[in-house]
Amino acid sequence: MASVYYRDSTGKRREMQRFGPTEPKAEAILLEALREKLRESSSDSLLSSTSTVEELAWAWLEERKLKGTPAGTVKTYRNSIVGQIVPGIGSLRLREATTPRLDRFIRERMDRVGTARTARTVLVQMFALAVRHGAVPKNYAADVISVSAKKKIVTALKVADLHAMRLLFEEYDRTHVSELHELSQMLTATGARIGEILALDWSSDVDLEHGVVRVSATLVDDDGLRRQDHPKSEAGNRGLKLPPTVLHMLTGRRVAAEYPMVFPSATGTYRWPNNTRRQWRQALLGSAYEGKTPRDYRKAVATLLAREVGIEAARDQLGHGSEDITVQFYVEVQEQVADFAGVIETLFESTE
Repeated sequence: MASVYYRDSTGKRREMQRFGPTEPKAEAILLEALREKLRESSSDSLLSSTSTVEELAWAWLEERKLKGTPAGTVKTYRNSIVGQIVPGIGSLRLREATTPRLDRFIRERMDRVGTARTARTVLVQMFALAVRHGAVPKNYAADVISVSAKKKIVTALKVADLHAMRLLFEEYDRTHVSELHELSQMLTATGARIGEILALDWSSDVDLEHGVVRVSATLVDDDGLRRQDHPKSEAGNRGLKLPPTVLHMLTGRRVAAEYPMVFPSATGTYRWPNNTRRQWRQALLGSAYEGKTPRDYRKAVATLLAREVGIEAARDQLGHGSEDITVQFYVEVQEQVADFAGVIETLFESTE
């Protein structure tokens, strides 16, 4: 018999015994059993310095799902892992994934700002998990080069633009099963995202008696289309009063409705947002509005409310948790004219 004391993963002292025909063989059997026990214990921690970056990536993504990260965000992270991180540095051991190596990986992608920013965000969060598991002593990704987004000037559609686009959608609807005209009306009335509009159900989201629509879900592509029972963010869960024009339109749709969805597909299922965006592009092809998207309607609504009511109204209508997001990405800055010409004119006056 060979015997040894060891401490398990809980810190308790335990004894292990194994038998063999001779003392050396008993010791060999005991050592192999102890190695197996240690392997089982180490598998609980999941990650070590010899784990690869790819193994860390998938472990981190599973944790994001466990924490309830929105499916759309998880998909964005997965695309970055599959398209950038795994091909670029996936085979590195965590002990080899130093700050200089991770920095070089990000620098090589700096010509595509969005790609680089997402990859950096994922790496920083991945290595935070590695630190928690004791696989690395510090977050090596935290010190890599930062990626600043290029500031885009927000431009919003005007009333005349929205009217002209609705006419184009109405023309397109005559020859296609698309309902873009009514969808664009809902986007104008709410400033909601296209996935939120297509997720609306009559029973839970629309109150025609009080003229209110509740944004409480969105559609996500998570290995197939499904209705996610919450919007993109917590602040996105909101009720919106409908203008009379759109309330009248929805009342007519409710009378003729055959399915639970407000905007069902032809087969009575939820409509794919990507298919709607494709039809949207086709309807605007060759027009002055080619390239405009449903997101431009959010900008139009936000800009109107910010100017007429206040930035808080725009924030609440769009379902943002912060006014900063509304201002930075959705409200067109109104040109300010400095009118001091009268004062400056005095510089031209004669002192005689």
